Amino acid sequence: MGDDTLTDPVHGGLRNEVRDRFVAVNGDHAMSSEDDAYVREHFVEAPPGATRLMLDGRLPLPSYVLGDGTAMVPADHGRLAELAGGLDRLHDWFVAFWEGDEAAGEREWQAYLSGQHAGLREVSPVRIRQVAERVAEARAALDLLRRDPHDPIGRGMLGEAVDGVIAVPGLDAMLLPMTAYDRLRAGGPTIRERWVDAPRAAYLTPAPPVWPLRTERLLLRPHELGDADAFVTAWGSEEWTSLLLSRPMNRAEVVEMVRRRTERGDGTFLGLAVTTLDGTVVGDSILHLQGTGLSEAEIGWTVLPEHAGRGYATEAARAVLRLGFEHYGLRRIMANLDVRNERSAALCERLGMRREVHRIADFWSKGEWTSSYEYALLREEWRAARG
Repeated sequence: MGDDTLTDPVHGGLRNEVRDRFVAVNGDHAMSSEDDAYVREHFVEAPPGATRLMLDGRLPLPSYVLGDGTAMVPADHGRLAELAGGLDRLHDWFVAFWEGDEAAGEREWQAYLSGQHAGLREVSPVRIRQVAERVAEARAALDLLRRDPHDPIGRGMLGEAVDGVIAVPGLDAMLLPMTAYDRLRAGGPTIRERWVDAPRAAYLTPAPPVWPLRTERLLLRPHELGDADAFVTAWGSEEWTSLLLSRPMNRAEVVEMVRRRTERGDGTFLGLAVTTLDGTVVGDSILHLQGTGLSEAEIGWTVLPEHAGRGYATEAARAVLRLGFEHYGLRRIMANLDVRNERSAALCERLGMRREVHRIADFWSKGEWTSSYEYALLREEWRAARG
């Protein structure tokens, strides 16, 4: 590789022509060793015979040309021609995906031939169209979110554009990581930086609130390692954990659970200790951000047996709901629970949550199929209830 010009001057001349054509499209930018390593990881050397077809406009130009002049292409460089039934049919097959807009089809065909889709994991008409649709969706979402970062439509649109939903792939899955060289030839941020990385950082990366949350009688804050002692007895009780997801835990396991909850992570899971104003730990609560655009969350709570019956769970849960709707701008908060957990079901209803689902024998837990409830509350419902 890289020395065929010494043994085959004809092929060497063609390769130089391909490089010149590539530079005319992409500009003349040096490839760093990091760029070369990235390209070798994600692309392959153009196979014999492809050079002439590139120059004839029958196959796309290389995605990259390495520092030694080697033309690099996707591993499936010739796959579309096979799907089309041969190179002679490739053009008509390709532009047919833009039925009703012949001009757009021809523009995309020229972009395809010039190797302008090097950032796509799969270079195909379907993916090219999907990427264009998701970019347009992301652009529209950002217009909404710049006016209101909590806009539920904007959050949904951006979540779909970046991460996708069922049957709709997002840009994150369709785009390669790309490299500094791509930034040079784009003359600015890459398509991934512009439509995945920047929007995710601005609108899909949760920012922590100011701790602690304070209610009339309670403080809610992230777990600390010293909290474990307060939970050891309760989490070791088979009776107390019977309606929870976890089995009874020994001291070491409880300490490890609390330690894990002290880790920042990506900010989508909040494990909070609930204490009285004097610092006595009385329980815990969670808020797990999820869903399209991180626009919803699951809430959960426990109260230690010795502190039950004083309304602490209700008071803490109301604070967490407010945190979710006001600070995180959530559209919907839900709670999932075992149908036998009558106290938590009653608490959900006190919070104004609506029972939306009653699943029968849907969840395997502790050796049996258990039934579950799902309660939920929308932000507008929460606001209306608060007056």
